[in-house]
Amino acid sequence: MKRIFHSLRYKALLAALMLGTAACTGEFDTINTNPNSPTVGTADLFLPHGIQSAVDAYWGGSLGMDVGDLISQYWARIQYTDADQYTITNDVYGTASWQVFFIESQADFQRIYKLGVDGNNPNYQAVAIIMRSWVFSVLTDIYGDIPYKDAIKGLEGTLQPKYDAQKDVYAGLVAELKVANDMIVLNDNSKAIAGDILLNNNLTRWKKFANTLSLRLLNRMINKADAPIDVKSEINRILGDPTKYPVLTSNADNVQLNYLDATNNNNPINQNRKTRDDHRVSATLVNKLKALSDARLAVYANAPADGGDYKGVPNGLSNADANALGLSKTSKVGNFFVSPTAPGVIVSYADLLFTKAELAYKGITAAGDVATNYTNGITASHSQYGLTVAPAYLTANALKSGADGYTQIMEQKWIALYGQGLEAWTEFRRTGLPALQPAVINTNGGIIPTRLPYPGSEESLNATNFNEALTRQGGKNDMKLKLWFAK
Repeated sequence: MKRIFHSLRYKALLAALMLGTAACTGEFDTINTNPNSPTVGTADLFLPHGIQSAVDAYWGGSLGMDVGDLISQYWARIQYTDADQYTITNDVYGTASWQVFFIESQADFQRIYKLGVDGNNPNYQAVAIIMRSWVFSVLTDIYGDIPYKDAIKGLEGTLQPKYDAQKDVYAGLVAELKVANDMIVLNDNSKAIAGDILLNNNLTRWKKFANTLSLRLLNRMINKADAPIDVKSEINRILGDPTKYPVLTSNADNVQLNYLDATNNNNPINQNRKTRDDHRVSATLVNKLKALSDARLAVYANAPADGGDYKGVPNGLSNADANALGLSKTSKVGNFFVSPTAPGVIVSYADLLFTKAELAYKGITAAGDVATNYTNGITASHSQYGLTVAPAYLTANALKSGADGYTQIMEQKWIALYGQGLEAWTEFRRTGLPALQPAVINTNGGIIPTRLPYPGSEESLNATNFNEALTRQGGKNDMKLKLWFAK
């Protein structure tokens, strides 16, 4: 109920701010003052909405379910299969992503940052920077070059923001996340925060989030000759000083929004399933986990309602062919993921361990041992769902040497990222692993989408900067343009 209360206060605040300048009190200011209606915004009122709007879009909705989870071949469509064939509309890459992230989430975080400055509370500033950085990272992973330095400045008169190159966005975010980590003040009640529905006002966990996110972004940049910062030095800065730059150390540190079994606060996938039954688990995932005798299959998928073994649906079938497989004869997404209280995960401990395994494979000594990180990543992924990995599984999937070992790291990371389709899609585009095949029916010229197009509003309202960004990236505004991290 607490989060619903925050939401109501947030909406009341917006109404007050929008209507306040038009109100006329004259001599009746005392009479017309409602003590239960906020007239001045505080950071704790904006923080819940900013967090939930961003995680909802990332985890559920059209972006999370029909872009991330379909393209990454975690899920497939069994009804209305156009999205599974890569027919993605402006409603998805405009309204459900660009608009939600920029106009709702980022606007909230910008307000929180300024309120932190005004209130001399560096912890609110740091939290705003960290959340803002995560959202910017999602945006650039989806689109490529994006408005970054000029973004969220509409109230300051910047209505046509310039786009920054993806490599500069990543570099800027790493620098901002370092500032945020260093800015956080621990053990000072006068600098405490409230309204934090993500990490429960735990500032040490915000430090861990900031530095773990930095490692994710630095891993995007490693071995890129034109990276604008010394990537290896930044990685060593974080991994070499865990006291100053802590990272996730267990599943208890997972950065996730724990949804509630309450209207407007339940997991968005749960909300979707109340009226829709369009998704099944992809045959790609089911077949892989069955081949590995992987215990996570029983969490990721349900057995068909009619009984029998797990059965996935190939991606990109026609409506007729998908329907013919049978709603009751194919595997729905596992109960864990459609529960109202299923967490919306942003960064997991298992994810970090596979990142460290990859960094160690690429010669970063501070990342530790490749095989140890890899094995611990598998163990952490199982533990995340209350499973104990069988010794026989670890033996059968022991890390091999060379390129085969690298393939194993990325395949296990893909399995561990189940549900975080957008992140898995980014890792596939970056590495080509796992070796996914395009959808059966493919409306993108036989190519698995490499990005989402910029929304039409950008071409019409910010044409000069829109065209400059496309020219710099060397392509058209389509889903075939390779992004910087994938070149």
